[in-house]
Order: sequence, then structure tokens, then C-alpha cells
Amino acid sequence: MMDCGLDAAQQVNDGLAPALEFSPKHLWAVPTLTVTHADHRELNSRLARIIEQKEREVVSSGKATPVAGLAGGLTAHWMAYNVLNWDGPAIETLKSIVLRGARQFISMIADPDDPDYQIVGISCWANILRPGQSLEIHHHDPGFLSAHYCVASGVDPDTQLALPDSGRTDYYRPGFIERSMGGAQAGVASPWDDDWRLTSPPKEGKLFFFPSFIRHEVRPNLGKKDRISIAMDFYIRKQPSSRLIYFSKPRWFVPTLQGSAKSPAARSSIVQPR
Repeated sequence: MMDCGLDAAQQVNDGLAPALEFSPKHLWAVPTLTVTHADHRELNSRLARIIEQKEREVVSSGKATPVAGLAGGLTAHWMAYNVLNWDGPAIETLKSIVLRGARQFISMIADPDDPDYQIVGISCWANILRPGQSLEIHHHDPGFLSAHYCVASGVDPDTQLALPDSGRTDYYRPGFIERSMGGAQAGVASPWDDDWRLTSPPKEGKLFFFPSFIRHEVRPNLGKKDRISIAMDFYIRKQPSSRLIYFSKPRWFVPTLQGSAKSPAARSSIVQPR
């Protein structure tokens, strides 16, 4: 009989236990990153003006593609433009924050200087949710990484406490296929909701990174103002899909100087999307 008092190494040396090879690997782990821009008011004011102006320009040409329950607006034209390709100091600031944040996220799971993790293309679009509008449950596959930046919450500070669920984003944990696919199942209250759904209220100046396979939705905007956000998907060199996509304008932004993402990280913290 094996002497249970022997340690594992001694058992292997004595031929009492098989030699084992351990190969740890993260499978479906869900890292997230929140980047907080402390002085966002002027930036967001400028971004809101640019987005509202561009909306008139974008929707007046081309055909809308209904997505996540929206049949029109900038969201439904998301393949026809890229926010990061627009001009202006505010866009350059946003671009810097986005690239720095993406590099910080990649550093959580890999070497950000590894050529396999080079960002080869970013899709970036704006969402304007008018009062009553929402985004249905969806995901951003086949992207590698996705992010949301909140420009305007849609709710006045004076009424924020009265409308705690207005425009909130719900993120669904992988594994709850029936519930997170949407439809009737997703609308049924459950005592286990906090286990499979994490809720994030809209917070202006917040940039949130998460893996693209995470299903999520934006609940109806109950405020009297527009809820404005900027969404983006990142593709990296190691993805098979990146070898099939021609990353060109107007849809794609291609970082030409990765050095802009290597500057000291913005003030950030890794948190759950609460």
C-alpha cells in the first residue's frame, strides 16, 4: 500500500505515484478593466457636440442595419464610420485614453509588447439613446476585446437617485445560455440574478473594458436627455479572424504608432462592473 505519509516528491522518487505534468491555462477567465478619467467634463462636452453633429451627417447617407433593437441612428450605421477617425483635439484625447487602456488590459493577461497581441484594428462607433430607447442583449464576437465609454448618462444629477436603473448596462456571466440569450427567459426575476448578471449604472467619464464574448444589454433610458456612449471592438494579430479582415477606413481605425499606448497608464482600477 502507498504510504500516505510520504510527500508527493518522495512518492514519485520511490515509484509509488505517477509523474505528473501540470500545464495551467486560463480558460474563459473574465478579466475586466475600468479606466476613470477624473477631469472628463470638458472632454465629454466636446465629444457630445461632435457626436450630435456627426449623427446628422452619417444617418443622411447609407442604409441602416438594425442592431440590438435599434433600427436607426448612429448605432445602426456602425459599420459606415469610426469615431477614432474623426478630427479634433477631443478625438485625439479619446484615442490616447483608449489605447492606453487597451494596453493596460492586455498587460493583465499577456505581454502587451508580444507581436501576437498587437492591435491590428479597432471598430468604434457612437450610441445615442433617446428617452425610452435601449439596446437589447448582444455580444461583440468575433472581437478580442470590447469597451464602452460613457459621454452622457441621460439623467440629470438632481433626478439620478430617483432613476437608479436608467440606462444601466447589464453584463451576463458566461454559462447561463438560456438566461443570457435574451427573450422570455431573460425577463424572469431570479434569486440568483446577482450570480449571473452584474449591473453598471452609466457613469460619465468611465471607460470599461471586457472580453468581446460577454453578452450585455443597456436598459431603457428613463431620463429626459440623451444617453451618449462610445463603443469599440479591438482585434489583435493572433486572432484567426484578423487574417480575414481588411482593416481599412471608413469602418476601421488602425493604430500606426503603438508607442502612444505605452505612456503611463491613466488612473485606473480593476473592478467588477458594479
